Amino acid sequence: MRISVIIAAAGSGSRLGGDKPKQFQMLGDRPILTHTLEMFNRHEIIDDIYVAVPEGYVDHMKELTFQYGFSKVKKILPGGKNRAESIYSALKLLHGAEIVLIHDGARPFVTEEIIKTVAEAAAEYGAAVAGIPLTDTIKETEATNQVISTPDRNRFWQVQTPQGFTYELIMKAYAQGGLDQVTDDSALVERIGANVKMVQGHTSNFKVTTKEDLILGEILLRRHE
Repeated sequence: MRISVIIAAAGSGSRLGGDKPKQFQMLGDRPILTHTLEMFNRHEIIDDIYVAVPEGYVDHMKELTFQYGFSKVKKILPGGKNRAESIYSALKLLHGAEIVLIHDGARPFVTEEIIKTVAEAAAEYGAAVAGIPLTDTIKETEATNQVISTPDRNRFWQVQTPQGFTYELIMKAYAQGGLDQVTDDSALVERIGANVKMVQGHTSNFKVTTKEDLILGEILLRRHE
């Protein structure tokens, strides 16, 4: 079973601040994105990796790929005007992939177990998403922030990546268009009527978005080391 990975790393990451996109900012002694790539590059089930980065960072990413020995990276491509367009461009470049894993470049603490679990579930069910069950009470509100209801939190999950799909299914979902209306790959699959399996992720598999996330990432990195 050939498994290809698409790393979505073409965003600007403006909420983190700094003079460069967040995925290229430092976590420990190396850029965030290189931690993410390391996990997939060394995983035995992964065959090849495609990385979408901001247009002006393609050459820089090529340098990092060589520097850190990411031998499974087959293509570095400039991102589109939004995340979905970047993913679709990468999907069109895949050759012979049976399972496609799509992962956020700014989730550097994904584990080998999560990668394997999502890939296996995607092969079995056609589509699978890592996530964690909600632990806090949630409220549904109207436009004026008046509470409408308190849904049962046991029915809700906080979605993470990777998200995994058979190649045929995810290409069919993307071919339907409307890519500017979604920020989640599995939502496109749901839109064409396919089922998506939720699998257990981990709280450490968070997306680095704010300065507080980066501080937490430094703590986790030291703990891992």
